[in-house]
Amino acid sequence: MKNNIFSSLVSITKGLHRDNRSEREFQLLLSEIKLYPLAANAVFKIHFKRPLNSKKEYYQKSIFNETEKTIVSFIAGFPENATTAENKYSYTILHNKFDKYLNDIASYISKRNITVDLSDDVDYIINYLKVSVIRLYAELQEQYGQFSETPLFTISEIAEKYFNDTKFNADLIKKIETSKKVVIKKTSKPKSKPKTSFVFKGKDKANLLKVLEQLQIKIDLLENRTTTKQLLEILTTDDFTSLNFNIYFEANTTAIRYIFDKLKPQFKNLKLSEIERSNKFYTKNDFELTAQNLSSSKQYTFKEKETIDNIFKQMQ
Repeated sequence: MKNNIFSSLVSITKGLHRDNRSEREFQLLLSEIKLYPLAANAVFKIHFKRPLNSKKEYYQKSIFNETEKTIVSFIAGFPENATTAENKYSYTILHNKFDKYLNDIASYISKRNITVDLSDDVDYIINYLKVSVIRLYAELQEQYGQFSETPLFTISEIAEKYFNDTKFNADLIKKIETSKKVVIKKTSKPKSKPKTSFVFKGKDKANLLKVLEQLQIKIDLLENRTTTKQLLEILTTDDFTSLNFNIYFEANTTAIRYIFDKLKPQFKNLKLSEIERSNKFYTKNDFELTAQNLSSSKQYTFKEKETIDNIFKQMQ
């Protein structure tokens, strides 16, 4: 496709409904198309009905390739040395682009009376296109939502917001499960138990609490449903799995990442991977903080940095 496939397929004047090429022609096109790998930075994967003819397969692969290429481009759009303002600008540009794609697809579905009948070629392709752009929107939120100036939505909410689809099957877009290959050895060491503590090495929890309280006062660290004492308990307990509450931050993820970095010397196990594995830390939009999300949030200059530095001097 010469034009952007997310826009060209739903063009009222040049859209998919005008493509009358034969099965033989699509077979020839398929012989020339190379399927891209899943983007290395992808968080989600689509589980969709297998295409059963050449037209469906050609468009399914074309949409997939464009989707993966777009997700890979996120990396260049959010470089590690970018400022918060630059990242917010990049986020807004992508958000507006995906917003337009979704609105264009919704308009096309309405005007062309597209149904969920996946046996029909056009309906199959447009439904796969719809799911792919919902995934793009979800990928952007999951990876860089901390830079959003607008509310974040779940996958089901995206479908309802743009398509008035209250029965959307969210299982069509699922998080990728990462697993490591298990190598069986003749003599293997006993498996270590998963860590359930960040292992506070300091001797003065009262001083740490004062720092957390100052962060709350100065930068609105926590949402009102979370207290500084709860955060202290999560950080210093011997078993955070025994605690029946979570931590909800009000501060942006850039500030949260910096605070974790400042706290790290006081703990043996306060790693990004362990923060994610604890399942205890969430943004104000109820998105769980992941290692990838925190890693991409590292900034060298941001609004709250000087205030945070001054507060942490109390720990010295």
